[in-house]
Amino acid sequence: MRNPFPENETFKKFLGIKDYFRNFTTQENMMRTRELSRAARLIQQTGASISFDLLGSVNFGMAVEASDVDIVMYIECDHEEEARYDNTPMLRIYESLFFATILKEISHNPFKLQIVDFINLRRLGRAIREPGFDDDIVARFVFYRTICRGVNKLPIRKYEQAISGNKELFHRIEDYLTEALKEFTRSSSHRMSFNKYMARLREQGVKIPASMVEKIHEYLDKT
Repeated sequence: MRNPFPENETFKKFLGIKDYFRNFTTQENMMRTRELSRAARLIQQTGASISFDLLGSVNFGMAVEASDVDIVMYIECDHEEEARYDNTPMLRIYESLFFATILKEISHNPFKLQIVDFINLRRLGRAIREPGFDDDIVARFVFYRTICRGVNKLPIRKYEQAISGNKELFHRIEDYLTEALKEFTRSSSHRMSFNKYMARLREQGVKIPASMVEKIHEYLDKT
């Protein structure tokens, strides 16, 4: 999703630095994204409308063999509530298919994968049509789609199109999402991740320009 906050310095810094690291995407990263895409298509053949967003090192193109993968799952439920294990039994089935079966069979190097959030596409659709119904799920969708790496994006494309150009919506949620990104940036795990990403570039023989090192430190220290 194109950045809906093009003048927002917090998002500009994050996305600019992410794009820099992606210029040096690791072979492991490319293989994992291909495997995740294939797994999503295989699950979709069961009739499920399913997509993912990738966070962490895979999002930045810096995954190595020891890296875990965190994902957001987009799934169309048969209800309009938040998708939870107690109201969506299929979540356990999809997890089982994904973790225990498909990835194990197709991955060149099985890795630990964790679902950090579920987005019920049916609830999202209603929230887009009826702005007073639920703002949080729309905000989460915009946040993930702005900062993450998508996999099998066709099922979520119509939702992106439905909010594309909605300046009133983006204005309403910009402050909330800016603070969410700042909190994410301030976390100790995020700071540690950047140290690892820079170390991986150096291991590849990449000389990081002083200007980029300064931008990264400024991003981490002043966001």
